Amino acid sequence: MFATDFSVDEAKTLIAFIADLQGASPPLPQPPLPPNWVKVFDPPPIGAFDNKWQLWQDGSADRYAVIVRGTTYDPGSIVEDLLSVMVPASGALTLGKLTVDYKLADEPRAAVHLGFLLGTLLLLLDPAAGIVAKLSSLPQHSDVFVAGHSQGAGIATLCRAFLHHSDLLASRGFNYKTYVFAQPKPGNDHFGYDFERALGTARAFRITNDQDWVPQVPFTIELPRDINEPNPMDRLKDGPFGIVPRLIASAQDAFAKAHVTGLKSRIEELERVLGRQDALATHGAAAGAGLNVAPTLNFMGCGVEIVRAGTPGTNPDDPKDFMWQHHAAMYYKLLCEGGA
Repeated sequence: MFATDFSVDEAKTLIAFIADLQGASPPLPQPPLPPNWVKVFDPPPIGAFDNKWQLWQDGSADRYAVIVRGTTYDPGSIVEDLLSVMVPASGALTLGKLTVDYKLADEPRAAVHLGFLLGTLLLLLDPAAGIVAKLSSLPQHSDVFVAGHSQGAGIATLCRAFLHHSDLLASRGFNYKTYVFAQPKPGNDHFGYDFERALGTARAFRITNDQDWVPQVPFTIELPRDINEPNPMDRLKDGPFGIVPRLIASAQDAFAKAHVTGLKSRIEELERVLGRQDALATHGAAAGAGLNVAPTLNFMGCGVEIVRAGTPGTNPDDPKDFMWQHHAAMYYKLLCEGGA
């Protein structure tokens, strides 16, 4: 049974698996893999977004780790990050010819990043190589880590929410614990509230290098519509200055529509330039009409944040390495330096 507190040793183990999956980032050394763990499932990338996961097992116990890869240079993977509008955290999405029902939160105002949601559903529900299919064969009451870095951190967070609200694996009685590294913001504040209320603050951690830019995106734009009611704007609606909230509401509607239109244009341009119409077909609904976009861009981080203080600066071997502070090996280094 998992301990309920943050463990540096657990975090170092998981980020070592992630660094092994994502590849070297010199001059940082590759984190050493723990000798008691073995890789037991390593499927090829799933879907048009080049998403990939692995399953590791602790040889000394019924303890497993679901590891989700971050962004790659594959065009589909980059498009997944760029699908940075939010959709309701519960509902249905069309994946190819299938319509998938999903639930990631109880809170009706909760919303999540569209690209990360698509990647999550593809990794979870692939019938042959998906996470749900593989976990269903594990021993009951096993301990299962869910971990990811970068884009994989966003997906791992949504995976954990899905597993909490779904009954697909409920009979297995698994004990879950989540560690995500360099998490881009996966949803809005109401999703974060729901996630932390449902899962507690003892088994869902996000580790952040304070010099890393990725946890600061997507850009957060908080609009009056995002504020809980009642609030002072409600009183203005009925007073002599009622035109003010109406003008603000009109402006934010126009802003949201412009953002979605811009997103569609980016996808279409990527399709033209990269010639990836076939690979992008899986998420064609994102560029088409009828997508149920939530009227918010109030992106927030999610989970108990563990901050490590990075050293400002660039890669000494490659000043053009704009991911220097973001590498999985950098997170391992900071965990080693930060103590318990």
